[in-house]
Order: sequence, then C-alpha cells, then structure tokens
Amino acid sequence: MFKNLLKVIIIAPFLVATTCEDDLEADKLVYNVYKANVSTDYSYSINDTIWISGKISSNLFNASINDSIFMEIPQSDHFSIYKFIEPTNVSNCQDAIDSFELVRTNGQLTFSNYCENGTIIAFPELENNREFYSYRIGLKPKFNGDYVISWRNGMLQNSNRNEFIIENYPIENFPNQIGFNSCGDVSWRYLNESDKEYYFKVE
Repeated sequence: MFKNLLKVIIIAPFLVATTCEDDLEADKLVYNVYKANVSTDYSYSINDTIWISGKISSNLFNASINDSIFMEIPQSDHFSIYKFIEPTNVSNCQDAIDSFELVRTNGQLTFSNYCENGTIIAFPELENNREFYSYRIGLKPKFNGDYVISWRNGMLQNSNRNEFIIENYPIENFPNQIGFNSCGDVSWRYLNESDKEYYFKVE
C-alpha cells in the first residue's frame, strides 16, 4: 500500500501540471479590436445626429490549433463621452452622456457601473454575411459645447479627429494631456500618444 501511495504522490504533480498546461493552451485566443467611425463633420446643431459605428471580425485566432475560429460570443466595445469644461488643475472635460439623446439602430448598449454617465458599452449584432459583428449608435445633442468621444481599446478610423478643439482647454499642471473626469475620478492621456479621441462642437 505504501508503494501505491508513493506512486500517487509522485504522479500527482505531473497530472496537475498537465491540466494547467491544457488550460493555458485552451486560453491562447487572440482577439481582434473594433474599428470605429464617427460622422465626419466637426460642428453640429441641436437637431443633428452624430453617428458612431463599430465593426469587428467574427473570427478570432486560436493559437492552440494555429487557425481562426468563429467567435460565438463577441466582445463588447467601450467608449466614453465627455464635455470640455474650464480647465481645473487636473482635468479639462467631464462625463456627459446625459448631454445627448441616444439612438440605437444596430446592436445593444448599456452603461458602465463605474460611471454610468461616462462610458457606453456597445454589444454588436452579427451581420448577415457572418463575417463581422457591428453596432451603430446615434447621439442627438441637447446642449451646445465642445465634446470628445474616447475609446478604451477600439481603433478610430477617422483620419481627421479635429484636435484643434482641445487647444482651447490646456491643463496647467498636465501640459499636452487630456484629463477625463469620470464621475469624480480623473485619468489622463497624452495627446501626442493617443489616436482614440474624436473631437466635435455643438453650436
């Protein structure tokens, strides 16, 4: 019996190691990122709609089989909406989803528990060709002002992002940065290191 017990003790670590390696192998999935577009005008009126659309491949890469597989459950896309304010010592824009009426034409949306008035979570729908998942959301402005839409991970496809708008809102203690005030918490991005922001006016 002692010999059998000794065999179990010796073999067990190898079984655990094999199981862990299998789990790691199963997790070797490489996801694509969303490609996002925003209506191309830099200035809008109260009656206009700013359209935001996002698209992602319905396939992802499975390194364990070295091939692409269909993504049954798509990832969500996260982007935030802010209104520029008179700069404080640390920030120059404030969460502002409530400055817009939201129009949904494709996909579903919800809001971040962290800051409901700051971040939209978009859930796409599978297109008819089954090659992409996509969403389309409209923003109808309620108030005039200067605004910015900022993506967490998505790749903004607009070549002209109207960066000249933020030049009017420098932060003294954080030069060349944008300071996002999200429900009281502030985060920053360097303007020359990020292409995930789209700026526009409502006037």
